[in-house]
Amino acid sequence: MKVAVAISGGIDSAVSAYILQQKGYQIIGITLELFESQKEQINRAKEIAKKLEIQHIILDLKEVFNKIIISNFVNSYFEGKTPNPCCLCNKEIKFGKALEFMIKNFNIEKFATGHYVRIEKYKDYPLLKRAKDKAKDQSYFLALINNKIIPYLIFPLGELYKDEVIELGKKIFDFSKHEESQDICFLKNKSLKEFLSLYLPKKEGPVIYKDKVVGTHPGIHLFTIGQRKGLNLPLGKPLYIIKLDPKENKIILGEEKELFSNGLILEILNSHLPLNLWESPSAQIRYKTIPHKIKNIIKKEKEYEVFFETPVKSITPGQICAFYEKDLLLGGGIIKSPI
Repeated sequence: MKVAVAISGGIDSAVSAYILQQKGYQIIGITLELFESQKEQINRAKEIAKKLEIQHIILDLKEVFNKIIISNFVNSYFEGKTPNPCCLCNKEIKFGKALEFMIKNFNIEKFATGHYVRIEKYKDYPLLKRAKDKAKDQSYFLALINNKIIPYLIFPLGELYKDEVIELGKKIFDFSKHEESQDICFLKNKSLKEFLSLYLPKKEGPVIYKDKVVGTHPGIHLFTIGQRKGLNLPLGKPLYIIKLDPKENKIILGEEKELFSNGLILEILNSHLPLNLWESPSAQIRYKTIPHKIKNIIKKEKEYEVFFETPVKSITPGQICAFYEKDLLLGGGIIKSPI
């Protein structure tokens, strides 16, 4: 069986390729060139492919990555949202453009990555499932991918713990040290504030508490819902950002209790399993937060209203809401606003 493996140059993808090769698959490595300053990363990927003696393709997707991922990322912050670019990249780039390219040009039968996630059949549907290593589980980041491509996917690390992967990486590829990759790859070691300053100029506006101006901010794109520190305003008690208003360029503060909402509105709902087959779903509104039980989901034209059994804290526009049935990923959507 011919399998394409996305090789980033890191330990996870390297070990994934090795595991599949040991199982007898015909491996083709593919490395995605998404932005400038990837020379070191690409060189590491080449060394991994050479070590495994496999064919290796470097696919230049810089233009489409900038157009779809980086532009969306910057525009979302401009609109007062807090986006998750990894989820969109997985949908549009890694399991979108790259997968399509490998099927069309190399007739691959499967596509593998170093994500910590598993696949399990449920009610006759192949669904993604949380990894065995719950601390490293990455199923959340795949909530937006098209369910039709799941049968093409293989995740060799789903049944492994991170420590096992590190040991294999050291043994097979002489990884002298292990470094976690940067959460947002295209920041290129810049802070979020530094990166956004390249695209979004400072734009001062008012900070509001109880309908009164209590200070100013340098730009709403530098803040997020639920944030308490960073405004440097001596207000005498803990206050949190409860709303970002891009139209009036203002930040609204409130007490912690005002961060709780009974539900949320989704811009889209990408379902891996038909809604009528969902039984007792829960929703995870950010990566590495606990899932919250859902009371009801109501379709309203193009949007969906999701109501929780108990109020949920810091629901943030732009973030991904991923739905689960125990450990099975049911799908997900982009949060438009709390209710």
